[in-house]
Amino acid sequence: MRRAANLGLLFFVLGAPMALAACGPPRDRFGRPSHGAERGSVAGSEVSEEAFAAAVRDLLTSEPSSRERQLRLQGVVGRQMARVSSRYKAKDRDRAVSSLQGAMVLVHAGELKREALGSFGYEALRSASEDFAKQGDEGRARASYEMLLQIAPPQERAEIKAHLDAISVWTRDTAGGGVMQTAGALEAAAVTRHLLEPSREARDEALARTMDFVEKASAVRNARRVRGTQVTREEGLEAIRALDTGATVLSALYLRNADAQGARAAIEKVKEIARPELLRALDAVLSGPNSDKWLELARMLRPPVRQARGEEEDFGRDAELLRMASFAAAAEAYRLDPAAPEPASFVAAMLVDLGMGEAAPAVLADAVKAQRDPRILGLALAITMQAMSRAVEAEEPDSVRRTFRAAAPVLAAADVQNKMQPGPARVYGMMGEIESREGRLEDARTFLNAAAAREKAGGVLLALARIDWHDGKAKDAEPRLKAALVAEDALKDPGLRAEVLLFSSDIMREQGDPKGARKPLSDALRDLAKARSTAEGDDRARVERMIARALDRFGAFSSGTKALERALEAAPRDKRQTAATLGQFVGRAFVKGDLSAARDGLARGLTAELPREDIVYYALWVRLLERQLKATADSSADRVLTEAASDPRWVGRVAAFGAGKLRALDLVAAAQTPTQKTEALFYSAIDRRLAGDPKGEADLLKQVVRSAGIDLMEVALARDIVSGARASLGGPVPEVGLP
Repeated sequence: MRRAANLGLLFFVLGAPMALAACGPPRDRFGRPSHGAERGSVAGSEVSEEAFAAAVRDLLTSEPSSRERQLRLQGVVGRQMARVSSRYKAKDRDRAVSSLQGAMVLVHAGELKREALGSFGYEALRSASEDFAKQGDEGRARASYEMLLQIAPPQERAEIKAHLDAISVWTRDTAGGGVMQTAGALEAAAVTRHLLEPSREARDEALARTMDFVEKASAVRNARRVRGTQVTREEGLEAIRALDTGATVLSALYLRNADAQGARAAIEKVKEIARPELLRALDAVLSGPNSDKWLELARMLRPPVRQARGEEEDFGRDAELLRMASFAAAAEAYRLDPAAPEPASFVAAMLVDLGMGEAAPAVLADAVKAQRDPRILGLALAITMQAMSRAVEAEEPDSVRRTFRAAAPVLAAADVQNKMQPGPARVYGMMGEIESREGRLEDARTFLNAAAAREKAGGVLLALARIDWHDGKAKDAEPRLKAALVAEDALKDPGLRAEVLLFSSDIMREQGDPKGARKPLSDALRDLAKARSTAEGDDRARVERMIARALDRFGAFSSGTKALERALEAAPRDKRQTAATLGQFVGRAFVKGDLSAARDGLARGLTAELPREDIVYYALWVRLLERQLKATADSSADRVLTEAASDPRWVGRVAAFGAGKLRALDLVAAAQTPTQKTEALFYSAIDRRLAGDPKGEADLLKQVVRSAGIDLMEVALARDIVSGARASLGGPVPEVGLP
């Protein structure tokens, strides 16, 4: 019988995931896996997107130095480099950088071959090297240029070498004024280089710089003890850092490559400053590696607590190295026992962090099947949902779908268990909501029905009712909405309950029953008014936005504006909440033809530095209103649209249309997904309005309302425009105690 899992560690992983690597020292010290992992993919030099999840999992369970590992490494890294390239092209810098780190941390010193970088390696490394150089990140800039030099065409190598020379001069000249500051800067740059560049040369340079850093610190300490020599505060702090962390960093440089023997030899040279518990953990692995010993070593690599002052040691610029080395140890623990939940959680959580989230549920599959523990299953589902959320944020719906498919064994295991949080219904519901946002309503209905069969959640029932209404099945929607109002999540969440009531009111209003529509609208406003008195931050902002929607339905637009102002005040530093509030603010101004309010919303969005994905639409609505009202163009809107027009993503096409660089017909032709097609139809309708073609506008707006993009702002705007005066029930507004 397998021992119980350390659940404290498992939940720590979700909040602060470890980092990634695998492999190990020579063959006779690899250890024997206690659980043979069945392969889910064929070992080969090329890996498709669909096979990626299984390929990553199989790579992590393959034997170090084996032919299988080399083949799998080439396929996985090549596929990941293609993602790095595409994410740079999509202007998603953060995800591109983390994905590059993920690709390289899978590789250990001396393993990277030219062919492993794949056909997109050159593009990816060219983009990364230019990016890091602009950021002044000399360690990673050098790493990417060094790797680029190995695969660049001969005619480009002189230029790359010039960049490397410039980085060397820059690192030396900006290192600092003192001996310790210079040594510390050189150590940090070399360590950072090896985190990204898995070559023996990069590793050896980092070792040499770290050793020099420690030796110089020892000299400073001895001079102070013997002769009372004083140093500046800055020099002293660097000396303390070297002596506190140097031994751990030396060992971590080897453990980043899962080389316990090298780590033990390195730490022996500075044994007097090494942490005894780290030495013991290394010795235990060398005496006979197994999953538990490697996992204990992974724990040891986390920054230790100083007992004397109750503070953590300051690993500063080396903290990322410890994360990577800690994960390398956990990955070895996973290889030796894929069914053990702790190392599987370490690995899975960091895969999400490094742009390979769809592989996370595949890594967890053996553990959930072997353990049959609801707590472990709940954790696996939570990590799966985290991976799906990251892919949604990156606008990669296909990655969401691959993650969901990779989670099939986890979901199957969860279906036979009870009392876990989150449960499988949450995952099915999340997938349904994502497909609904993507305009794939049949797929959304399938997943939402699967969720409802497992748990009658109000949010899921509301989503199903929205699809029913879209399909002209209002009678099917009504019982779902009634059930949603008494669902457990709706009873706990006033915002969700209000969403159900607002939607119920909209259905009645559009069916020509304004009197019946007034009651659920009044109930929603009353519930929201009570909720705002206790809600804070994000919840308060959401409640105020819904209050604005309800007030707008009553025709109280001035009061609705005040509610949106309160929403902005409730969460002023939360960009997601600010974007949601300003989207509503500018959208309603667009429908009402209020150019001043629309411009005000755009200006606020620019001040808040909201993402391009939001700002472009605000600017477009302002620009369309200006054209409609024949007003002088706002320079801010023009600047936003012109700058974004070169973006290769869909948002760039939308911006090009707004900037007058793309015709409405061409925007429609460029649309690929259901939601893009809906957006294009909406803007074509407004283009017809501006061209003086009201019938063409009306026909297209009706198509928008009937389209599959039911969650789009453009569909909501189209409904309000088509409804005209019927979009408002009129007063009086119930007295519910609003300010």
